[in-house]
Amino acid sequence: MPRQIGQILLNIDNQHLDEAENWIKKAIESDKRNGLMFELGRAYALYTELLKRKKDQSKAKKYFGKTIDILKDCGADG
Repeated sequence: MPRQIGQILLNIDNQHLDEAENWIKKAIESDKRNGLMFELGRAYALYTELLKRKKDQSKAKKYFGKTIDILKDCGADG
């Protein structure tokens, strides 16, 4: 659920980016803790989108790479 809340906040407007980031980070930690790798990949993808909106391209590239690696490991490399 934290990823969905983060996504909603991200899509409202740019005034909610900090709050969206907090929820997305909660999702990442929860997915790591619970071993939900596919959901972790989705959370990293959302975090990448947030970083792009914040104009942090270097971090966005880093997390996009993590997203690809995790999703490939899950068999979602299409």
